[in-house]
Amino acid sequence: MKHQLTVAVNNQAIAVERFLRVARHRGFRLTQLELKGHEELFHVKMTVDSDKPIYLLTSQLNKLVEVQSVDLHTLQQAI
Repeated sequence: MKHQLTVAVNNQAIAVERFLRVARHRGFRLTQLELKGHEELFHVKMTVDSDKPIYLLTSQLNKLVEVQSVDLHTLQQAI
C-alpha cells in the first residue's frame, strides 16, 4: 500500500539521512521525495510503498530527536 508522509525535520543534512535510513530499514520503498528547506526546518513530502503496516514507520520516525512532526496520508490504490 502507498502512503504519503509529510515530515518536519530539523534543518540539518544528517537529520534527513537518518529518517531516510529508518524508512529503508523498516522495509519501505521510497517512490517519491520532495524536500523544501526553510530557516529552521526541512519540510519533506515523501511517498512510500510497502505491504507492512505504516505504523512501523511512523512510530520510529516520531522517536527521532530531529523529527518535529509526522503527518500521514494513505493514498488510494488503483485496482
